[in-house]
Amino acid sequence: MCLHIVVRAEARERASLELAASAAIGAGLHVHVRGSRGAWQWPGGRQEAVAFVSERGGCACSLLAEDADWDSSTWSMRPDILEPLAQTLKVLCERGPALLRVEALWDGDQPDDEVSVTADQLTAIARAGRLGTKTRYTLSRRVGAAQSQGR
Repeated sequence: MCLHIVVRAEARERASLELAASAAIGAGLHVHVRGSRGAWQWPGGRQEAVAFVSERGGCACSLLAEDADWDSSTWSMRPDILEPLAQTLKVLCERGPALLRVEALWDGDQPDDEVSVTADQLTAIARAGRLGTKTRYTLSRRVGAAQSQGR
């Protein structure tokens, strides 16, 4: 089982997500975009495009610190990876589709919480090493204030 850091958008936004992934190359992490996946859908059954963030492709396990614990409320990440992760997410959020969902979940896990954040807030969370182990971060450039709601 592995950690996956994914950025999700509606399938029709795949081209925009791919452009953002290309722009994120300079931030230091690998971003791979895949097309629709039936396992997770947007409300109303719409399909998705998914960008996977990792160090060298594949899963994101190599970003984890030695003391990482999937039972913790946040992921413990290597200190040297925090800034590249923050910058990669910032580029994807600022240059990608207007509506995104970002998750750092252990393979097979589902989020318990959904938090609405701005690109700057998500960048700060990643930079501080505070990505939630069971949290979905929703970003919309059309939505103003950040809100949190438990699920």
